[in-house]
Amino acid sequence: MAVIGAINIDETVECQNSDNQKHWTHYPVTLDNWIEACHEEKLKRKISYAEIARRIKYARPSLSLALSGNYIGDTKTIAEAYVAYRKEVLCPYAKHTVKREYCTNHALDTAPTHNPAQLRHWRACQGCEHRPEGE
Repeated sequence: MAVIGAINIDETVECQNSDNQKHWTHYPVTLDNWIEACHEEKLKRKISYAEIARRIKYARPSLSLALSGNYIGDTKTIAEAYVAYRKEVLCPYAKHTVKREYCTNHALDTAPTHNPAQLRHWRACQGCEHRPEGE
């Protein structure tokens, strides 16, 4: 069974020509370094701030103002949205983004032999390039 290549939000296809995200200057992304990480993501992935804003479900002007330090409100919610976005993985089996915790728990769990569909998903996780190291 061939495993569909996983796309990690931190290591998207657009990023393959640049260094692995884990070797970026601002990794992991935190509330303290989110602005620099956002600028770095734009440069490395060659995407616009509008695209980043769309991905975190904020308006582009709000993100631009927050990044420039001119946002009138508290930027904590925008920062939290960006950090959360960078902690998601596009599951190749489920075809939608999932939290890293879900991905890790599912991949490292015991084989669900009681359910064929869940077993196929678990098997796909075992060959995924983003599968975390575990027991």
